[in-house]
Amino acid sequence: MINNPYQKYQNQSVQTATPERLLLMLFEGAIRFCKEAMIGVDQNNFQLANEKNIRVQNIINELIVTLDREKGGEVAVNLLSIYNYINQRLIEANLKKDKTILEEVLSHLTELHQAFNEAAQVVRAQSGRTGDQA
Repeated sequence: MINNPYQKYQNQSVQTATPERLLLMLFEGAIRFCKEAMIGVDQNNFQLANEKNIRVQNIINELIVTLDREKGGEVAVNLLSIYNYINQRLIEANLKKDKTILEEVLSHLTELHQAFNEAAQVVRAQSGRTGDQA
């Protein structure tokens, strides 16, 4: 049983979120953990850097697993390539404790978040128009 009010709120947020919002939340988490991994590298706290890097890898792996390759077509294939590339760079960054690689990963994650956010806005706008027509 969850006693922490913040954890209850977070749990409720995830359970009631739309698929678009869940995707954005994953990217937001990956971005946050990537920044925390960079802080770990800066501080020579390699345990922190490792833990946060692995959290980003777990999120990327979740994105890979949930990618609908049948419905997604070429877009899904391209996303899979991007996710695999990011994963490889994360592994390399973790082995080398290289902040420059993490900065590159952060840039990719930020761009993907922005692109999915814009797509979610289009979906919301279209569903709003559909609702107005019904």
